[in-house]
Amino acid sequence: MTVPSRRFAACVFASVLCASSIGRAQNSGQAELDLGAAFDRARIYYESAKYASCVEAFSRLLERSESLRPKERAAARTYLAACLIASNRVEDARQQFRQAILDDRQLEAPDPVVFPQAVIDVYVQVRSSLMDALRRQQEEEFLRSAREAAAQRERIERERERVAELERLAATETLIRKNERWMACIPFGLGQFHNDDQTLGWLFLTSELALAGTAITATSIELGLHARAEGGRAPLDSEDLTNKVRAAHQVGTVAWLALIGVAVAGVVEANLSFRSELPAGHRRRPLPDSLRPSDPGGSSPAGGKISVAPAIGDGWVGVSGAF
Repeated sequence: MTVPSRRFAACVFASVLCASSIGRAQNSGQAELDLGAAFDRARIYYESAKYASCVEAFSRLLERSESLRPKERAAARTYLAACLIASNRVEDARQQFRQAILDDRQLEAPDPVVFPQAVIDVYVQVRSSLMDALRRQQEEEFLRSAREAAAQRERIERERERVAELERLAATETLIRKNERWMACIPFGLGQFHNDDQTLGWLFLTSELALAGTAITATSIELGLHARAEGGRAPLDSEDLTNKVRAAHQVGTVAWLALIGVAVAGVVEANLSFRSELPAGHRRRPLPDSLRPSDPGGSSPAGGKISVAPAIGDGWVGVSGAF
């Protein structure tokens, strides 16, 4: 292809593009003109009291509502509602006013110079009922939002407490003490004390000590009476001596038997309640880095920074940083 031919082709292509742009602009202008003309024609129907034609024209116009500006859409619905009221279709007119108010909650009342009082009354009724419903809806939404916010705060608080408890548990170490089996075979409550059962330990200890003291005392009295009788150091009534020896012997026997029984019971109980491992307390330990709360401001890198700030007649040097 020669150079003139290329230039000719380029000119033709540019002409086609220009014609296409002009056509689109004309079509857009024509569309806007059509919408304006359709609106004016429909309004003329209303002013001429041709309400059936008015309803049909504004209905067709609102089918293209996406092409209308918000003000034009609201005006079209107002005219349509007026035509419907004039045609005794008040409920359909209410629906048009309701939709217009939902589209624009700041929608003003129809102009009393253009529209009759009946149209204004229907608009006021619809707006009042709709605003009441919207107000109740807003109140319900506010209450629901408040409840959701309170529930969210409660969830956050519970989560904070849970995390704090987890951090406390993670930083607390439970110490374990090994228990020896042979300690459970020692009477006088030592087996219970070693099992961390303080109540039973003291019960067995005091009861066994009391029984042991009673048995030893009764045996000592019995032996003392025998010694006095055999030594002849003091005159004694044989019958009285025999009664005292018998009583001391019986008390001692019962006390010794009871001591043995209680001691055996304590040993058995200690062995039945034996635990090989027992908690020996708690101690704090450093929290792992993975469980430490993150610094919201971010950690500063290690190092120092020198800053100089001027002052009147002098200056100062400060060093700050993380080391």
